[in-house]
Amino acid sequence: MEPPVTSPRPPEPEEDATPLPATVVDLAAGQAQITPVVVDGEDRYEIELPDAPLREDDVESLAVALHAAQAGSAVLVDVEDYIEAVGPPGPDPEQ
Repeated sequence: MEPPVTSPRPPEPEEDATPLPATVVDLAAGQAQITPVVVDGEDRYEIELPDAPLREDDVESLAVALHAAQAGSAVLVDVEDYIEAVGPPGPDPEQ
């Protein structure tokens, strides 16, 4: 008879550890939320999607937001809003 398969017990969460905040992503279909969670001692992400079907650009936006959430603290900026606020780029000084 073979011994039963066991797995190591996941580490206990640190008492002073604060959960990381969720990342909220505004999509055309509605808001999605990316929440960091720990599963079997490994960092994972839970994604809550809107009820409406996602458009192709929604999927791309969600992929970028998930990548940023995995990379750590980051601020996502809407590029079009940023360009409007900053203004058009000036001439290249090296030319």
